[in-house]
Amino acid sequence: MDVTYGKGSSANSCSNCPNPGGGQFYTDFGQVNHPELKSAQTLDLKYYVKFPTNYDWGKAGKLPGLYGGAIGCESGGNHCGGFSTRYMWRGGNPGEVYFYSPTTSGPTGYGVDLGLGSWHFAADGGWHAIEQQVDRKAQQVTVWYDGKQVLNAKTAGISTIPFSGVFFSTFFGGHDTSWGPKSTVHAYFADFSVSTSVQH
Repeated sequence: MDVTYGKGSSANSCSNCPNPGGGQFYTDFGQVNHPELKSAQTLDLKYYVKFPTNYDWGKAGKLPGLYGGAIGCESGGNHCGGFSTRYMWRGGNPGEVYFYSPTTSGPTGYGVDLGLGSWHFAADGGWHAIEQQVDRKAQQVTVWYDGKQVLNAKTAGISTIPFSGVFFSTFFGGHDTSWGPKSTVHAYFADFSVSTSVQH
């Protein structure tokens, strides 16, 4: 997938952004004939992402992750029984997991940062594997970047919430145009896979 982020674009909630950017959709394991994944204790999501050389990171941006519970209950200050484990870059290319749950919403009512700076996303025009394993029972998320473990962090409030699917969500932001790139940029995504065991 080739995702376009317009100059000065941000989240859909942006009221002063001059251009659209990014994209967002949900998969549902039941609708793709894998309802057994919903009740799994542990799931592992792996995909590849490519950022062109000299990519403009803006202030920050989000990348896809897993989610549980009902759609709309796992992001944007809405914690009505859902969770999500999207990635985020901040202030350039340092990575983190931006975690939402009903009991962990941070001081702003939004997500909390897990492991900021534990790895850096490369902007070299090459494909890089990003993989997260979410253990609901242990309330733990582990991340590998290009097969190297870079994060192992505790979560909270997800042990009784079933997995729902993959939350494909990527945009700059934040909620205003100051978060976006100074010119239109692209990122590329490929080879999404989900397993009950580690894949690298």
